[in-house]
Amino acid sequence: MENERNLMQFYIIAEDELATHYHQNLEIIYLLKGKLSIQIDAAQYQLMSGDFLLINANKQHSFTVAENIIGARFVINFHLLAEYMGTMQLMFWCNTTADHNDAYDDVRNMLDRILEHYFEKEDQGSLRLNALYYETVYLLTSNFMVKADDSRLEMQSSQDRVRVKQIQNYIQANYQKQISLNDLAEQLFLSSAYLSKYIKRHFGLTFLEYLNNVRLFHAVDELIYTGKNLTHIALDNGYPSSAAFNKAFRDVYGEAPGEHRKKMKQQEASETPYIPKDDQTHQWLMKYLQYKKEKNMPEAKKHSSVCTVDTEKMKKTDMSWCQAINVGEAYSLLHSIVQSQVLEMKQETGIACVRIWNLLSKEFCYDEKEGCNFRKLNIVLDFLVENHLVPYLELGNKPRLFMYTPERVVMEKQSSGELYSYPVLCDIFKKLCLNLINRYGIGEMENWYFEYWNSPELHMEQKDGEYYRNFEMIYHTLKSISPKIRVGGAGFILGYEQALYQNIFQNWKKRAVWPDFLSFCSVQYIAVHEEEKRYGRKSIDRHYMKNQLKLVRELMERIGFETPKIHIDEWNFTVSNRNVINDSCEQGAYIIKTCIDMIDQVDFMVYWHGLDVYSEYYDSDAILNGDSGMISRDGIRKPSFYAFWFINRLLPNIIDKNEHSIITANGWGNYVIVCHNYKQLSAKYVFEEENEILPEYLD
Repeated sequence: MENERNLMQFYIIAEDELATHYHQNLEIIYLLKGKLSIQIDAAQYQLMSGDFLLINANKQHSFTVAENIIGARFVINFHLLAEYMGTMQLMFWCNTTADHNDAYDDVRNMLDRILEHYFEKEDQGSLRLNALYYETVYLLTSNFMVKADDSRLEMQSSQDRVRVKQIQNYIQANYQKQISLNDLAEQLFLSSAYLSKYIKRHFGLTFLEYLNNVRLFHAVDELIYTGKNLTHIALDNGYPSSAAFNKAFRDVYGEAPGEHRKKMKQQEASETPYIPKDDQTHQWLMKYLQYKKEKNMPEAKKHSSVCTVDTEKMKKTDMSWCQAINVGEAYSLLHSIVQSQVLEMKQETGIACVRIWNLLSKEFCYDEKEGCNFRKLNIVLDFLVENHLVPYLELGNKPRLFMYTPERVVMEKQSSGELYSYPVLCDIFKKLCLNLINRYGIGEMENWYFEYWNSPELHMEQKDGEYYRNFEMIYHTLKSISPKIRVGGAGFILGYEQALYQNIFQNWKKRAVWPDFLSFCSVQYIAVHEEEKRYGRKSIDRHYMKNQLKLVRELMERIGFETPKIHIDEWNFTVSNRNVINDSCEQGAYIIKTCIDMIDQVDFMVYWHGLDVYSEYYDSDAILNGDSGMISRDGIRKPSFYAFWFINRLLPNIIDKNEHSIITANGWGNYVIVCHNYKQLSAKYVFEEENEILPEYLD
């Protein structure tokens, strides 16, 4: 008789200490009372009341109690979840002690609701608990599941994506049979030799290795959750004999299938639910749940709300900190259509600053034989200065990459081969500065921003990486002109490069020169490094930027590396220029919401990006094609354009701001209110390709 497979089970815990152990099922530890230290591999986390974290499959972990505790363990069935998700790669980054995300509150509320029904595990209570289990796991997969950023899995075209899916579907449908590479090749009308190399390139495994992984996945599930004998399990999952199954199992798990079944049953027996030993624990649990219920009583959803303010209480503000856009490569401003659209944005939306890069391009300003020629660059800067637009000059060599998915853009972040040697860079930059002084004057340059991007080829993660030497040369050269000139770097990817921050900030702290401002790119993407592998995912955190910046500031404070200013030099909810939401009213709402949220949170923001014309493709026949620009190539003003138009109408004094609006005044009886109806992105958005997103993926 087969054992019942539940997606989740939970137990109350109050033991003083648990020995080191590991298991394949996922486990959430939720601390209700006291203090708890958890060791997961080499990392240690301190949980206080209300904290929780998720322990991934096969991670060694142990608990040490600092005080008497009451908590809960929530065990998620790995195999059942893998079937639902269609992948055996299940990894989560869910840890309230080391991360900030609005979704933690949602998960915490669900865990509390489960605990409310702790004593209702039978009949209708069981049905209700199962509903809560599935809703909890849905929240976890939507907000905290990550996947490996592995270049082997990149699809260069939609044809590749279709073919890989065909391979996966064929093997999943036929793994119980005796199939071969030749059988699959015939199905796909390909040669066996070509298909073998194709599978190795895209899966990182041979055909037989991948087939064996699928067979083992299902076999292990039957081994643990059924009473079938080993021979039946072997034959039912495509193995010709129990001996072949035994060998394949030993190669992966290091033990015989029978030994594994026995060990798992012993572990299951040791994980019986903890029943509170006395009425005091029972009463405390119920008291805690009642307190949580009263404290977090959900408000009824309303289609409207009332905001009451005191118009006499005002706070001075200047919204110019968010009225900046990225235009792109500096020399794109030589084109009349780009100039006219930039001026249109300045006049209508109040855009006051323009960020450009690749100023020192070999194509336009430097030749090894002829030397420097800044004629075309001067035309670009003349246009900005004459039209009272502040130049934000990125001095590095940025790539011109626009892919469909965040994973691929971040992974392929690289320069285009125009990095100069240090002596050449010194010579070019000093001549550039002399040109700027003579043409625009020191006073004008003091209004500009100078930034140096962290190209991977400059190895900023290394103690003596070339980046620091180059940055210090740029810094000293500009500061020798005027100490008021603002110099910063290094364009980190917020959230995604979090694992690099600590090492880099520690390196930079030891240097004699610190930046005037730190710059970050924000595209709502996060990553976790584990076992020398990077795992990443889109984030649907409603307050992503604010939460990620809080983590950055906490890290800087711990290290003792603090800079006066923080800039978000590129920001959008996506890095893709083929996402239909970029053209929607949702994008306008997102912009207004972000500008309101980030008041007093950041010192400067530059929106990504201004013009669709900058990232045109050969496939850009449609009037709108999901580009993140504010004006289409045909001059159509998009919702993002009008979002900045609204922001530009705000008056200089803030009376109040909340989740959905901001109220401003000028002190003379005039008031301007800007509202938005931003809708959080749904789980469907997380798991879809960027260019296949549909409007209904809004939550």
